[in-house]
Amino acid sequence: MSDTAKPSVDYRARYEQLLSEFSALETTEQRQQQLLRALLGRVLFAIDKAYPNLASKAQALRDLMRQTGDAPLPLDKLQPGIEALTEAIRLEEARNLTPDPHEQAVTEDPEARTEKAAVREFLPLLLERIAFTDLMEARRAKLLEIINDPRDTTLNSILIDRAACLINEMRRALENEKSELAEFLQQLTDALREIDQHTQLNLGDIQNQRAAHDALNKAVTAQVTDIDQTVDKATDLAELKKAVRARIARISEHIDRFRQTEEARMTEVEEENEAMRARIQKLEQSRASLQEQLEASTQRMLRDTLTGLPNRLAFDERLSLEVARMRREGTPLCLAIWDIDHFKRVNDTYGHQAGDKALIVVGKTLHHLIRDVDMAARYGGEEFVMLLPRANLQQAFVVLERIREKIAATPFRFKDQPLKITLSCGVAEFAPEEDSEAVMARADEALYRAKGKGRNRTEMALR
Repeated sequence: MSDTAKPSVDYRARYEQLLSEFSALETTEQRQQQLLRALLGRVLFAIDKAYPNLASKAQALRDLMRQTGDAPLPLDKLQPGIEALTEAIRLEEARNLTPDPHEQAVTEDPEARTEKAAVREFLPLLLERIAFTDLMEARRAKLLEIINDPRDTTLNSILIDRAACLINEMRRALENEKSELAEFLQQLTDALREIDQHTQLNLGDIQNQRAAHDALNKAVTAQVTDIDQTVDKATDLAELKKAVRARIARISEHIDRFRQTEEARMTEVEEENEAMRARIQKLEQSRASLQEQLEASTQRMLRDTLTGLPNRLAFDERLSLEVARMRREGTPLCLAIWDIDHFKRVNDTYGHQAGDKALIVVGKTLHHLIRDVDMAARYGGEEFVMLLPRANLQQAFVVLERIREKIAATPFRFKDQPLKITLSCGVAEFAPEEDSEAVMARADEALYRAKGKGRNRTEMALR
């Protein structure tokens, strides 16, 4: 019976672990929802500015978003409105692209041109900040290349539609993973319930076995008592032998019945145990497969596919841990923001392949030059962030300057053409009770000072 009870304890521990992983997956989904909600709001804001006559349609989508409160966005309800708004933008742009031959040609209003460009400026920021799976990364890169191409004439409505499709597919992939995990947890819950029931049946079986033993003992004792009484009262040896044989025959019958019952019970228990072992083995295989999928999914969600560095989600998680440790232990903590100098010029002059190669080189260099306790991550676009635990502002400045000089001295070539790649950096040290947003803002201000002072330099944010 102990072999049957043991897997119940092991699988309860695994059940708790999977519940924890499921909770982490829900947290990631909530973050993705928050990001999607914020980005959709920004897109609708840009549409208000670029297409004032479509503001009512955009407002309808905003109203639907507000009705959900903190619940996940109902994509199935939002999709018809998004598609209708996309079609309206397409028709609006088509009318703008077809001038009236009876009207005199006029120069496009610079302000209107700037408003229409807002979508192309915003979409790359949106796509850079979402962790796409490997299967969708190629599509994301292709869409970014189209958006950033100044010669491309694709309608903004089509670009928005393609970006929305990518985001929706990412959302569906996350929901599928969550559904698979929920289904397995339900299977595991059912299996644990069966194990509990099986254990209870075994406990009941033990009680029945004990009762059967007691009944056999009583029956044998009664027969032996009858034999003693018969011996005491017997006057004839033949009658005594006959009576003793009869009592012994009854004892044998009781023992045979008990043995048959025990054999049947043991056969039934063994069959149940074998079925339970097969069920547990199947669950173990499913658990191992799901565990591998979850680990791979977690790596995809927390890793930038281009540079191999941790992405923004991973950085935010590590930042929370380091801030908590700083406040608990009273040790210093610094945050640095890096930005590749003249990155847009590299993309415009040499193409996005050159820009991607520059990002890869910078990412690898940052990864190899940081200390073991530090963390470097790609924050989006040409921007990188770094955490330097147990380093004050002056110590962090020394480390960052060494990295900056190393990158500036690294030879970089694209198609046999030498390119000069440099980085500007802003660094800030956490005050004991300062929140992360305030430190990020101070580091960002320091980065802009570095840009304003000629680039390829590190600036410290002083309190």
